[in-house]
Amino acid sequence: MKNLKNTLKPLMLLLLIGFAFTSCSSDDGPLTEEPPQGNNPTVLLECNSFQTNNADAILVLENINNDVDYIIDCVMSVSIDLKIEPGVVIEFSDAAGMKVTESGSINAIGSQSNPISFSGRSKAKGAWKGIMVSSESLSNRFDYVTMEYAGDGGLTSNSEPASLILTRDTYFRLNNVTIKNSSNNGIAATAFDYDVEINNTIINNCNIPLYADTNIVSDISGGDFTGNTIDVIRLSAGQDGSITTTQTWKTLSVPYRTADDIVIKNGAQLTLEPGVILEFEDSKGLELDKLFNEGSALIAVGTPTNPITFTGVTKAPGAWKTLSIQRSSSVLNKFDNVLIEYAGGAGAGGAIEMWVDPVLTVTNTTFKDIGACALYNRYDPTNPNLTENNNTLENVSGDYMCSN
Repeated sequence: MKNLKNTLKPLMLLLLIGFAFTSCSSDDGPLTEEPPQGNNPTVLLECNSFQTNNADAILVLENINNDVDYIIDCVMSVSIDLKIEPGVVIEFSDAAGMKVTESGSINAIGSQSNPISFSGRSKAKGAWKGIMVSSESLSNRFDYVTMEYAGDGGLTSNSEPASLILTRDTYFRLNNVTIKNSSNNGIAATAFDYDVEINNTIINNCNIPLYADTNIVSDISGGDFTGNTIDVIRLSAGQDGSITTTQTWKTLSVPYRTADDIVIKNGAQLTLEPGVILEFEDSKGLELDKLFNEGSALIAVGTPTNPITFTGVTKAPGAWKTLSIQRSSSVLNKFDNVLIEYAGGAGAGGAIEMWVDPVLTVTNTTFKDIGACALYNRYDPTNPNLTENNNTLENVSGDYMCSN
């Protein structure tokens, strides 16, 4: 295995010999100037360049100072630990891409003045497939990286197409990354058991910037996800639709939108920061403590000027189901300075449903355009563990408090 620069050494040696002869053609004449640097030809990489079964596998892609350093014209498999140096520019031919396998890794760390670029030979959305990573290696990292014109799909049959696809169990760190001009998602990470952080990342001019497992959300910070066809972070609830670790969802530049029912269990506590907007696709909802775990909690505490919003993708009463608080004895369960709108559909008794008298506080909350009651208590006429005051109803089809 080798660095790619080693393959260029014979060529450089011949150039130096030729230069030596021309520079010595006159004993008295001045030396000619050195040849300009950075004129090495663009390298077309062989399809097995990053495979362990290749004795000449390339471990490091070095910056050879061209506008385009390397071209990939196939779906490249990476089973070695690949390092990409600052300033490297890689272009992918149409329908080409890269798969980082379980035994491999990809480490692309550029700098603010010398970023790394993954682009398409054709400057059109979806020109190439993207990069898929299926590795738990701690080396997997993008820093000061730009990806553009990917998202064609076809790297795998069971994941969402994107410029960057992360499969189950993957470890990855993204910092100062820009993803643009994808024909589908910017990033897709819809499996489970991830260890992923996404910081200071910009995703624009894609279809959806990010489609991710709910348990990744707390590790997204900074960046900008606006300027796409649909400006949301779309949530996948994972293998069994659950949040099982205590986490906080930050206020980002776009709303969260869930494609599945969200379930909080196993003692997990989900905190939403002031200003968070959580959209539910039709007939979806949120359940707390479905499996009788007493410690689970939902903490949604906004401010008068920066409330938390639970809303529907469809702006009509009853478009989504309910916020179901089941059997929880946690004193942390709280809605304060919250707007709940377009809930109460799909058989729900209310925008907030209470099962078996959970401990719950609901204050300074507005219920708007609800297709059922505002509050609904199952199995008992009232909930003695409910604290409520200063709540407002606007176009609520049922009563303030209902029970079965």
